[in-house]
Amino acid sequence: MEKEYYLSILSGQQRGFLATLIRSSLSAFTYPYLAVLNTRNTLYKYGIVKSKRLPVKVISIGNITMGGTGKTPLVEFSAKYLQNKGRKVAILSRGYGDQNHSMINDNSKAKEFVNDEYLILRENLKDVPTLLGRDRVQNAKKAIKDHDVDCLILDDGFQHLRIKRDLDIVVIDSLNPFAEEVLVPRGTLREPLKNLSRADLFVLSHCSLNDEDTLKSIYAKLNHINADIPVCESIHKPVNIESIKDNSLLEPEWLKGKKIYGLCAIGNPESFASTLRELGADVIRLRVFHDHHSYTQVELDGVITEAKTLGTDAIVVTQKDVVKIRNKNINDANILSLKVELQITKGMEFFDEAMAKILNANLSN
Repeated sequence: MEKEYYLSILSGQQRGFLATLIRSSLSAFTYPYLAVLNTRNTLYKYGIVKSKRLPVKVISIGNITMGGTGKTPLVEFSAKYLQNKGRKVAILSRGYGDQNHSMINDNSKAKEFVNDEYLILRENLKDVPTLLGRDRVQNAKKAIKDHDVDCLILDDGFQHLRIKRDLDIVVIDSLNPFAEEVLVPRGTLREPLKNLSRADLFVLSHCSLNDEDTLKSIYAKLNHINADIPVCESIHKPVNIESIKDNSLLEPEWLKGKKIYGLCAIGNPESFASTLRELGADVIRLRVFHDHHSYTQVELDGVITEAKTLGTDAIVVTQKDVVKIRNKNINDANILSLKVELQITKGMEFFDEAMAKILNANLSN
């Protein structure tokens, strides 16, 4: 079953007998999933299964829902922040995603599939070691030994309890903050919302795409879970547009008034479309593939042909997409990559305080 169709069933977009039957069937698996999750969390909570304490500072950046929340831009933002504080930082990323990408060995017996987020971090943070693999304890030791780092960022680390962390940051997508409180596999919520009480800091993403009343309702929900956890607000700020053909750069304002064919395979395609429209683009067509999709040449050829037929000025993709199509044949197509960076617009003092607290503290058991 294609991932986008599966997610459309979970969200209720798909109607009919089959969709209803699938949703009902998946509901039965929610209870065993929750039982396993609660057992695992309890074992870690009471020290029956112990988390590994590392001799460096560990910052976890994660989420509580499936799909795109803006986690990767926050990882990039945090890595640059730590570098500006004079810290040597490495990123530990999971090995998951589309299996059509190349595989990495990294001197390990277990090969891991390269995911889109890893490729983006490697491209944007060339001077920050990014280690890919499911065994993040092993990769943490490798980062400390080979790169002499004093800070580690766990990418997608909220559910990863093997490593003890000094700071737990959770990204909440303001466009779909709590996944209607329905757990996987019936929904897209990875843990019960009460588990957000483990967090030290919340960062709301895509805030510019939401109204004030919606943001207030998110604050109210988070305050009900734990009123002591500070909240930051952030936006995805467009930085530049890169041409795949010759790597030339354009200002985001170039999109104003242009007829655009939007192409993406991300967890939150509407945020991409909204950003294009905010920049003044006339989005003639938005073609969406499932998250982590690896484009074939045939699919890309079809997109290029359709874009020409529609008379568009350019095909615009996200950076998550461009890392997967740089090696494809685009002929004379005008394919542009829109790069965005996370910017904290409210509550930056909370982010500063949280980082200062762990960076200035001595490691303890």
